[in-house]
Amino acid sequence: MSVETVKTSVVEENKAVVRRFYEEVFNQGQEAVIDEIISPDYMDYGHNPPGRGIEGAKADFRGGAAYFSNPHFKIDDLIATGDQVVARWTGTLTNTGDFMGVPASGKTVTLTGISTYRVANGKLLETRNAVNWLDLLQQLGAVPL
Repeated sequence: MSVETVKTSVVEENKAVVRRFYEEVFNQGQEAVIDEIISPDYMDYGHNPPGRGIEGAKADFRGGAAYFSNPHFKIDDLIATGDQVVARWTGTLTNTGDFMGVPASGKTVTLTGISTYRVANGKLLETRNAVNWLDLLQQLGAVPL
């Protein structure tokens, strides 16, 4: 097997880990999958303070589920090189819990963003997110258009 084939194989494996994160964790709600695809050294820099490790990832997952139900995330673009995977995604969610001071509305909303992942040994090691929170808050009626 050539070096180039090995590199391509690793990149495709890394993309598969990210796909699994969206499909099995977010869309299917399989929290146990986090144990399989998140590194103990995982850092999610999209939170303040950053989510850390497997338990931090589970806490973040549960936190999102407290505000929004019926999630469906679609990966619009998935680009990878080396240990980096970038996903541009669109999610639809139903607001079923108070969120950022806004009472639960029952509205189905759309959330968009771009997330960059670093993958090592088949596990997510790092996440950085750019999420369109303003659009979400406008949909919830918290921020005027």
